[in-house]
Amino acid sequence: MRDANGTTATGVEVDGGIVEADAVVIAMGPWSLLAAQWMSLPAVYGQRSPSIVYDTGTDAPADALFLEYEENGSAVSIEVFPRADGSTHITALSDIAPLPLDPAAVTPDKDAIARLQTMSERLSPLFRSERIIAQQACFRPVTQDGLPLIGKVPRSEGLYVATGHNVWGILNAPATGEVMAQLIAEGATRNVDISPFDPARLAPLDPSLLQAR
Repeated sequence: MRDANGTTATGVEVDGGIVEADAVVIAMGPWSLLAAQWMSLPAVYGQRSPSIVYDTGTDAPADALFLEYEENGSAVSIEVFPRADGSTHITALSDIAPLPLDPAAVTPDKDAIARLQTMSERLSPLFRSERIIAQQACFRPVTQDGLPLIGKVPRSEGLYVATGHNVWGILNAPATGEVMAQLIAEGATRNVDISPFDPARLAPLDPSLLQAR
């Protein structure tokens, strides 16, 4: 929600109602792209990554693995994340696919899942087909120069953005949240220089490109 001049954020609409606010943060991952329809925001692209979740119980040690897997003479990065609930999340590969407007409509590519399952089964006998809990995909938010967008939205008041972290969103979330809180409450950050992530460094997306979707 904006003021009459269209430059100051005054709140958000949630389930048909208005929640008034002094500051609004756009932090919707690749879906932050949709906000470029009404504010000056650089493009945020979605890169799809498949993953498989296995039921490994207490058999998998609590160590994240970042591996290089040889496939057809080339190296493929694969990541293995055992979880406290007894499951293990494995992900690798990525592709470019249209970003669904509804996040619930995100689906993995069948061929990519088949490749990932083959890779997983070669890593350990723990990763067997009968232990698969989920085969899924996610869209990672990326920007033109590979750096996130963190800061005040250009030519606006009370409007901020925090997205574009690619694969490092969860890892960088605490620091991003802290600097955003400082920026909003105090007008500047105290511990981290976020100038490299200023949204104004990139040209804003032409809103007509979204309207043509």
